[in-house]
Amino acid sequence: MPVSPAVHPVVLVLALSGLGQARAATAPPDPELIQAAAVLYGAAQVGGTIRDWCLSRAPGDRAVIEQGFAAWQVASGVPQLEAYLKAAAPEVLPRLRAVAGERRAQTEAALDAGSASPRDDCRAIRAQLGTYANLAQLYPAEYARTAALRQGAPVTSAPAQSAAPPAQAGDGGPFITGTNFAPFNRAFVLKVLGAAGGQAPFTAGGPLGPGAFRCVREDTDEDSATVAAYQYTLNLYGDGGVRVAQGSVRPRSGAAYDLKDQAGTFMYDRASGTLTVTADGDSDVLEDLIVGAGSYDSLIRKVTLFNFFRAIKDRSGRTLLYGQQAYGARADTTQTVCTPAGAPVGVSPVEQERRARAEEARVFNLYRAAPGQGLKAAQIEGIVHGYATRSDGINVLGEESVVLLLKDGRAYFNLRWTPSDLNVAASVKGEPTMWGQWRRRGAALEVKRGATWAALSGTLAVPGASPERLNGDYEFFSAYTSGTLMSGATATTRVTYSFRPDGTYTLRGGSAVYGNLNTGATQTTGAAVGSDPTRSGTYRFDGYTLELRDRAGTVTRTVAFFWDRSKTHLYLGDRSYTRQ
Repeated sequence: MPVSPAVHPVVLVLALSGLGQARAATAPPDPELIQAAAVLYGAAQVGGTIRDWCLSRAPGDRAVIEQGFAAWQVASGVPQLEAYLKAAAPEVLPRLRAVAGERRAQTEAALDAGSASPRDDCRAIRAQLGTYANLAQLYPAEYARTAALRQGAPVTSAPAQSAAPPAQAGDGGPFITGTNFAPFNRAFVLKVLGAAGGQAPFTAGGPLGPGAFRCVREDTDEDSATVAAYQYTLNLYGDGGVRVAQGSVRPRSGAAYDLKDQAGTFMYDRASGTLTVTADGDSDVLEDLIVGAGSYDSLIRKVTLFNFFRAIKDRSGRTLLYGQQAYGARADTTQTVCTPAGAPVGVSPVEQERRARAEEARVFNLYRAAPGQGLKAAQIEGIVHGYATRSDGINVLGEESVVLLLKDGRAYFNLRWTPSDLNVAASVKGEPTMWGQWRRRGAALEVKRGATWAALSGTLAVPGASPERLNGDYEFFSAYTSGTLMSGATATTRVTYSFRPDGTYTLRGGSAVYGNLNTGATQTTGAAVGSDPTRSGTYRFDGYTLELRDRAGTVTRTVAFFWDRSKTHLYLGDRSYTRQ
């Protein structure tokens, strides 16, 4: 019965109704005990609504439902709570019951929406009540405060004395005594670390070198029952890379399965021991395994639940990793302990990315000559530029094509940089399928790429003057929406070049021009223009070549041209920019 979250605000209303008047009553035996009992009894009214809902949805199972409901009431101490309130604050009971009646329709609607099989859910009503009306987990302080009352012990008029605080010295060390583990308690965390071989006292932070850790994680539900058990190896590399490998998951129901390897980068705060990760694009659970530091405020009451993943050292100096996550109505939890397992295995994702980029740059530059050592202007007939749009869901995408025409009748279909840097001989040999022929057919152009001739769409581009002086902003903008207009995410890209007649430029936005001389790859930066020397410099636009020299000394040469003589659209590298 995956109940809608709408049930939980109902619990809150029931639990808090009538407490103000109860506190104002004359000389109550114990105001704090009355308040705690009223909170629990109000929350328990949701259990009665669930019982009534089950009786109406599965009337043939009345005996099973009533038996399960009665067992839950006894286990939760509801009869004792009711008896105490009748004697100590009788005016509270009708108000709590009245609110339950007022909220009945809302609660039942939530139950209807959340149950795929009411009969199956109601036959296991005690488990459902233990999930959605678990007094101990919803209100642990009040539950502890009423322990003697719920167990049937006599209650005196004097307020109960507070339990002695746990000893701080020698009871786990500063990590244990100085950390808020809610909803877990310190003794339980200490027990878990001890079971993993850790020796108190524990301290947080300190040096964390490269290494592998074998991790065990347990996910529990609102009844503290295990939902899933994880095992995996966490590899931390010296360059900031992180990889989760050899992972497996054993769920409460169903067969165990392997966990896909996860990769990304990590950051470590030596002072606190906090470990945070950023996942690669296809690593969908890395940030769930290594939970981010933060807190969660319960919707049921003002209780803060703490999430973190930290490195700690035990008495022997051995490093362990401890992580926890809590969410929902102080209910569902995850808890992870990792122990050392030697050196990290395999290649770091950071190094893999570096190698991949180096190979991409090598392939990109295979057919690139030294600057100015490629085609001469006299060898070039022109460049044909095409622009078309296509639909992709709710998006309209622009697609551009560029074909280089040589005076000897050859056509090149893979122009990635300025023609003056193209090594024609190497390209013809290494990528022959990117070459074809062209011809004029009246006013039209045709190309043959293979066995047949076809019309070449597009218009002849306009090269820059020698030199061309630009003046103004040229902007590239794109937007892509995934999902729907009503419920989707839109990613936008905006890049602006501000060119001035004195031969200087400034770049604003996310990405530098495609076709860098050193790497051939797009460069991305988020630094402010004024402080980043790669975002401004000088330019030279001559023919089909735009050369940018930034203040850091990096030279970028790329293909450039105007769509037409209006010079409204400027093609740079692999995209067009529009004059603003």
